[in-house]
Amino acid sequence: MPEVSEDPDAFTIEPSPSGRLLCGGCAPHDVCRLGVEIADVRDDAVRFEVVCPPFWHGGPGVAHGGWTAAVFDDALNVVALRIEPRLVTKSLAVRYLRPVPVGRPVDVLARIERHTGRQWEASAEMTLADTALATARAELRTRRPHHFARHEAWLARRSPSPNEHPAES
Repeated sequence: MPEVSEDPDAFTIEPSPSGRLLCGGCAPHDVCRLGVEIADVRDDAVRFEVVCPPFWHGGPGVAHGGWTAAVFDDALNVVALRIEPRLVTKSLAVRYLRPVPVGRPVDVLARIERHTGRQWEASAEMTLADTALATARAELRTRRPHHFARHEAWLARRSPSPNEHPAES
């Protein structure tokens, strides 16, 4: 688990030890646990090669829809994180067109559609052999100062959930 900084808002997505751009959960391990690998970087887009690991199956030989959504969230952020390291996802819309196979490389092409101030819009398509499997659109935001500190303060004011024991909270 990554160390929690005294200033949670100092957090940025930085390249992993080997120079790869990975999410905050995967960077310390230097491997994407979703199976996402950058294959090609262009000025306006990033192409990823993605293989759904077997433990993400949702049916026989088929990726779980949550895995597909997580891959899109990662890819859509990475395309913008190359420019802005302080992004958060505001919304993500996924269209599932065909089942995504487990254990087989698929391509994801993500691009920035629009960027104005703190607002970013990005889109992506997941394909296998030039056949679209799914598409996604995301609204991203450059986070405001104290974004994570405000979240921590809000969470601290919440009562423990019914499943938590007082010693755990």
